[in-house]
Order: sequence, then structure tokens, then C-alpha cells
Amino acid sequence: MSTRSAAVAAALGLAALSWVAWQTLWAHGGDAEIPWADLTSRTIAQPPIAGMRVVESREELLDALTAGSGSATAPPIDFGRRTALLVTAGPRSSTAYGLDVVSVVEERRRIVVRVRERSPSLATPGAATLTYPFRLITIERSRKPVSLDRIGRP
Repeated sequence: MSTRSAAVAAALGLAALSWVAWQTLWAHGGDAEIPWADLTSRTIAQPPIAGMRVVESREELLDALTAGSGSATAPPIDFGRRTALLVTAGPRSSTAYGLDVVSVVEERRRIVVRVRERSPSLATPGAATLTYPFRLITIERSRKPVSLDRIGRP
């Protein structure tokens, strides 16, 4: 390998290392818990698709709650000041399944919603029936993108 090729490889390696350090130490740092409100108990729905959806309007919320599966009811939300986040697990086979919001954290460049899925155990098997665990929470409006972090099952 020539001296020039070695210098270019070293510069590229340093640039890649610098970018990883910036992402780890600065861009995803500065964590601060932000307040959120859980509206799940005031919502009736069976959202069939797993994932998270950031919702900016009532029509969009009703569409996300049903996703072609029927009807839904949603509590009133002031979409001028708040953003709704719908986190869904998809279809499950027992009433013992559920989702718990562990935290909502604002980082320098994004907001992270951390969620843990509860699953049946010998102590709490639940009833064998088709369920659709979900959480509907709201946060103050922000321009930052929102990410979902699913923590493993307990």
C-alpha cells in the first residue's frame, strides 16, 4: 500500500470514528424526561398493526386506531398544542399481554419513547382471546422526530 493510500485510509477511519463519537456523545445525549399524558383508558380501539405512529390530527388518529379493522373512539386532544403517539403491539393471543411506557425522553436531536411489552406467565396467564395491546399518549408539540425504543420482554 502506498503512503498516499494509507493516509487516505487513515483520514477516512478518523472521519468515521469522529462521526460515531458525535452521534453517541452529542446527538443522542442531553437526555431530559418530558411530561406525557396516557389516554389509553379513555380510548376504545383494536389497532391491528404493530409499531408507533406520530399523529397530528383527530382524523389521522381515528385512522391509526382502526387501520381498516372497524370503529374506534378517541378522547379529545388539543392537536394545536399536543402530539399524539400511538404505540401498538399488534394482535396477541391472551389478555395478559400489554404495553407499558417506561419513559419519554428528549435528546438533543430527537424524542425517544421507551416501551416494554408485558407477556403472560404461569402466575398471570390471562384469558385466551385475541387482544390488541396499545398505548395512546400525548406530548407537547415538538419539531423533533420521535423514535420508539422497545425494551425486551421481562
